[in-house]
Amino acid sequence: MALLTTLAVLSFLLRGLLGLESLGFALFFVMLIGVMGLLVRVSLLQINKLVWHKRQLVVIRSHVYLHLVPFSYLALVLQNSPSLSMNLLYYLPVVAFFYSGRRTWRAFFDTFGLKIYRLFYLGNTGMILTLGLLLGLGYISQQASIVAAFEQLFMLYFAVHLLIVGAVVVKIEADISAYRAVE
Repeated sequence: MALLTTLAVLSFLLRGLLGLESLGFALFFVMLIGVMGLLVRVSLLQINKLVWHKRQLVVIRSHVYLHLVPFSYLALVLQNSPSLSMNLLYYLPVVAFFYSGRRTWRAFFDTFGLKIYRLFYLGNTGMILTLGLLLGLGYISQQASIVAAFEQLFMLYFAVHLLIVGAVVVKIEADISAYRAVE
């Protein structure tokens, strides 16, 4: 399923090059179902109860469901470029997504000690700070280019995120399955 999801993401991202522009929303929904299906499946593994404390599991599952925030923003971008006011409305859910991501990757790093999870933690931290700075500057200056930078950075991050999600889910599943129990 991870490979099929990665292929769906590639098809969506490369739809212009592949001559599939007219299938944009269909590819979007295939990608949405594939990615969310992978994430939800891993978050509901029974072994999670042995690996994570209850609060950690709540945060991890919250982060999984908060993936709907960037997906909904992407759907908005497919319609037209969001305005400053729309980006301001999205900011708190975006912060919730990245903050829950920080806590999720911190738990993974603390549990498994792998540098890739530390890198994801730092990436989420950087996105909270950078997107906040861009949105603040856009609000103060009312410059469309700064508001566009918010959209472009967020969508670039999400595109990379979507491209690696299949491989990351396979790695997470292997790490969780190999782990013994919460101390």
